[in-house]
Amino acid sequence: MQRRDLDGWADALGVGNDEDATGELHKLMGRLLDSQDRVRKVARALSKAPKDDVRGSLATALGRLDLIVVAVDQALRGFAVHERG
Repeated sequence: MQRRDLDGWADALGVGNDEDATGELHKLMGRLLDSQDRVRKVARALSKAPKDDVRGSLATALGRLDLIVVAVDQALRGFAVHERG
């Protein structure tokens, strides 16, 4: 991850240093992982729903959450190695 990307993350998080950014990202990651668990539980509960669009929408939601988790994880890794210098 490039410095400007990490600067963007820091700005979006409203922090000025890598340690604070990492702390905020860890909090957000916890919320994202909790969201994944909740959506998975709903998907299991509605796995036999009569409408395909319900299952499709839940699959889409899980896929998007997965992408967000990957993006936050990449940012965490960037801050962990202090790529901003």
